[in-house]
Amino acid sequence: MRLSGRPRLSVLAAALFAAPVVLGAVPAAPATALGGADAPAQLNYVAKINVGEQTACTGTLVDPQWVLTAATCFAADGKPPAGKPAATTTVTVGRTDLTQTGGSVQQAIWLIPHADRDLVLVRLATRITDPAVKPVPLATTPAAAGEELVLAGFGRTKTEWVPDKLHTGTFTVASTTDTTVDLDGSDTATVCKGDAGGPALRTVNGTTELVAVNSRSWQGGCLGIDPTETRTGAVDTRVDDLGSWMKEVFSREKITPADIDGDGKDDLILQRIDGSIVVHRNLGSSFGAGTVMSAGWSRFLTGTDQGRLYFADITGDGKDDLIVHGTDGNIAVRKNMGTYFDGGTHWSAGWGRFVTGTDLGRLYFADITGDGKADLIVHGTDGNIAVRTNMGTYFDGGTHWSAGWGRFVTGTDLGRLYFADITGDGKADLIVHGTDGNIAVRTNMGTYFDGGTHWSAGWGRFVTGADMGRLRFGDSTGDGKADMFVHTIADGKVAVRTNMGTYFNGGTVMITL
Repeated sequence: MRLSGRPRLSVLAAALFAAPVVLGAVPAAPATALGGADAPAQLNYVAKINVGEQTACTGTLVDPQWVLTAATCFAADGKPPAGKPAATTTVTVGRTDLTQTGGSVQQAIWLIPHADRDLVLVRLATRITDPAVKPVPLATTPAAAGEELVLAGFGRTKTEWVPDKLHTGTFTVASTTDTTVDLDGSDTATVCKGDAGGPALRTVNGTTELVAVNSRSWQGGCLGIDPTETRTGAVDTRVDDLGSWMKEVFSREKITPADIDGDGKDDLILQRIDGSIVVHRNLGSSFGAGTVMSAGWSRFLTGTDQGRLYFADITGDGKDDLIVHGTDGNIAVRKNMGTYFDGGTHWSAGWGRFVTGTDLGRLYFADITGDGKADLIVHGTDGNIAVRTNMGTYFDGGTHWSAGWGRFVTGTDLGRLYFADITGDGKADLIVHGTDGNIAVRTNMGTYFDGGTHWSAGWGRFVTGADMGRLRFGDSTGDGKADMFVHTIADGKVAVRTNMGTYFNGGTVMITL
């Protein structure tokens, strides 16, 4: 829809207790609510956020599972820590009138603040699946002086302390900096308490996009503000240049095919951003509801350290175990006990360099020898691939298997390597996803991988950044041959493309995460 170019009566009215920062020489509280016209129902991607029982603000749905708002909603200094919100946080999205019953009301489970802007991404407990509630896209160009933007919020108005309805108002861009947008309000457009985190929107060729987020204002004319304060200007936080940051956050949650129950068919593991390992059982034509099998691994996802988790059958009992590659460089195996992973056993040390950034090597775990137990595959920064055989309680010194793959590590291109049994002989093969988008299988010949056979094309977008999809390989059907799992992060769908012997078929969506 096209947003109105003129505000009515009052500005973006939103009811709240948490205010935006008032402008001035002395730091003030965060920006508050807009006193303006009732918002059209099409703005149902604007969210009301209640932080505990005393604070409220506004946000914007920017992904089916993420809301973007002001960091000052969660910390007065705008620097909330990454992790679970300190206070129970409820997010209402999908309705512009809070007295109605539509939309979704759910808990916020995780916060990812931006490093140097008044912004935080809020992870919702579940994905918004209502097709009528669509995330708003980010603008890709900054606001220009003289441009009109429509702001929206659930904050205070001129006459209401805690409004039930979303309000909008039109502001004029005065100037921009590298990180902010200065806005001129009016008698009918002012940002009040509760509007913090609300969107500043523009419409281009019929498409509405998010340009900035409410951060600070003078609050002139807002209920409860000194009547001698007549200034209505505001400062918003730019978001038009943050597409890469947001995509990186969205992609931190990872899927892995792994046989957790030992039935021969790989289940789907989701490493959630809150640190939980959630197992979705393979039901044949779908993956079931998730069950938390382990928790507390958030540090391996949120960036507070650079540890890595892997899943493979280390013990040879047919069930995949949890392998932890810690930031100390040690590799520990936490055995699959059926409903949980045990406390872990040390297996190998000295691999910290593959995690800490002193080089760019990679580790993989897969059964190369065909004995039913996963080995350690080391892809070194020299481009060589070495196999360190699983000896039962440790990995041996390693054997050289292949060379010339340095480009997949050093950044001269963006290809990817995977290891899984494609041929069904019990030994993991090398799968190469090239920067041309082609997938080639290099068969495990016992002591080396052969020259490779073309299997599939057109997957370049999963490497080049044109979208956020991810590929994984595991045996979904139970025939002993690895299939291709396609996780499209934009819509949360996981499709399995069955291994047909020389190619992967068209695929079936098995779950939406």
